[in-house]
Amino acid sequence: MKNPYDYLFNGVGFVFIDLLFLGKADTDILPDFIGYLFFAYGIHLLPSFHNLKRWSKNFAIILVVLSFFVELDRWLGYKILGDIGVQFMQFLFIVFMYVVFQLLLHIHKNKPLEAKTFRTYQKFMAFMLCGFVIQSFSINVNATMRENVHFIGSILQLLAFLFFLFYFRACHKYYKENKVHSLE
Repeated sequence: MKNPYDYLFNGVGFVFIDLLFLGKADTDILPDFIGYLFFAYGIHLLPSFHNLKRWSKNFAIILVVLSFFVELDRWLGYKILGDIGVQFMQFLFIVFMYVVFQLLLHIHKNKPLEAKTFRTYQKFMAFMLCGFVIQSFSINVNATMRENVHFIGSILQLLAFLFFLFYFRACHKYYKENKVHSLE
């Protein structure tokens, strides 16, 4: 059986990492909608029949469509959505990760990964929300400080990504050591 955590990690990587082609701000080599496709498939592989699985998979598919239009807007240079579209997608990503963590907490209930899942969930959400709020309100700061404030928000979100990376390693190790065909 394929490891669902590989797909979840790839999804987070595609959403978090923006590799720019030739340094142009509107050409992301790792588009977010592919990351959400990884999420949808990884959630599909998770062994659960809980409603959270269905909701989170459907939410991932909705995010595939929305992020495609945000990316298309950036690629074509129309800037119809502007920075609001990117901020809105970031907010939806935080809500989506909340649902994914709730699903993972349900799956890992009474298992060795339950405590690690809960600690990662708390730290991930705290850093992502703080970074999001700081970046959202950086437009209210004068132009000389805006870049520094935006950088602080980015660092907080990078820390959230690193917490998820360490969580992924623990899940991957557990999955491989126990040769689990089903996480339940």
